[in-house]
Amino acid sequence: MKARIVRFGRFTAAVTALALAACSGGGGIDGTGASPTGTGSTGTTGPGGGIDGTGMAYGTITAFGSVWVNGVEFSTNGTTIRFDDRSVSQADLRVGMVVRVDGSIDDRKANTILVDDSLKGRVEQVLDPNRIIVMGQTVLVDGQTRFDNGARPSVGDYVEAHGLPVADGTLAASFIEKKASLASPPFVVKGFVKSHDSAARTFSLGNLIVQYAGATTGDMTAGSWNGLLVDVKGSACAGNPVCGTLTATKVEPGGSQVGSVAKSEVEGFVSRLTTDGFVLGAQTVVLTTGTVFEGGLRADVLVGTKLEAEGPISNGVLTATKVSLRDSIRLEGDVAGVDAAAGALTLAGLPGITVQVNSLTALDKIASAAALGIGNHLRIRGRPLPGTSVQALELELRSVAPASRVELRGPVSAVTGTTSVTILGVTVDASGIAEKNFKNQHD
Repeated sequence: MKARIVRFGRFTAAVTALALAACSGGGGIDGTGASPTGTGSTGTTGPGGGIDGTGMAYGTITAFGSVWVNGVEFSTNGTTIRFDDRSVSQADLRVGMVVRVDGSIDDRKANTILVDDSLKGRVEQVLDPNRIIVMGQTVLVDGQTRFDNGARPSVGDYVEAHGLPVADGTLAASFIEKKASLASPPFVVKGFVKSHDSAARTFSLGNLIVQYAGATTGDMTAGSWNGLLVDVKGSACAGNPVCGTLTATKVEPGGSQVGSVAKSEVEGFVSRLTTDGFVLGAQTVVLTTGTVFEGGLRADVLVGTKLEAEGPISNGVLTATKVSLRDSIRLEGDVAGVDAAAGALTLAGLPGITVQVNSLTALDKIASAAALGIGNHLRIRGRPLPGTSVQALELELRSVAPASRVELRGPVSAVTGTTSVTILGVTVDASGIAEKNFKNQHD
């Protein structure tokens, strides 16, 4: 099913809010020409070197049967796959790993798959079921995070965590594996640089100090590195299991590291807003009047929002033709039920949707989730979990008293002409809406 946006002015019955939705898969890239730049974590060599392909995708592996990245299936017949600077087979890949794919987009053929550097180190602290500390970085865990063999790590375990950086010292994990032995090099960290001291040759990532006096840094820019996304490899870490200072052997730019490409798709979390767009991890994105938004609106693009940007990249800047907020869920309604033990709640008018509230949830105008009462009117921003559950990322108390407004925004799973749509398992009756109020956009 092609990505489709359906906007309604008003629903019938109890639902009286804006709804906007897009399919969660099948969008993808369709373009020509990729020109890598630098060595970076992808292992390419110089502008235009190493890759003979017609497009680039950077994001999370979502499925196999070939390899699916950002909702697009890429054939892997004859594909070169690189992981930790060595050639591997597709059997070594896992759902949740972050990769860069270079190849023929028109033919959906991957010439090269390069696994992005993961976070490697010991678990220093388990804050709660949704947050662990590894190498001074807070690793976020939710219902979408996959654990190898279902094994959750404990303090002192050596782990490999794959995911996308959210902010300084924070990684959203999509795959975590406990390892029986140390890798080579044993310690790897990714994150945004702060407190860079070029004279002392130190900087910080989260709560970790990096000492890089003897490290290879040839791919890094001159001047201050503050704010740059980097991958750091290290041989020695002061402290076990808590590492205070990492002795780096290599510091290199993080992210997809593409200089020029005619069409691309890049997944990530918005790390910074700019006057004409935003920064997606390490990728600068410019918006235009022609940029199409799927699964949300331009106003929904906030720091910390997970999205995908598609378009040409020139001199390292992606001019977005399309922005997909596929993980952007918006709910509003009155509290219908609260399960304090499970950390979950439900909203009136949205039957079947369960909202998870935990340490990943930012609270606005409310002291704690336990203080919520039946009938409190909430506005919720979240991301989808398996089934019809939603991980609440932000919960705002709009009023203590009930209100009539109900909002549902999320991925559409079914469309019946102009009579109904199904979003997160909720069928919305649209039979009373004039056809002119429907706005459809196709790939």
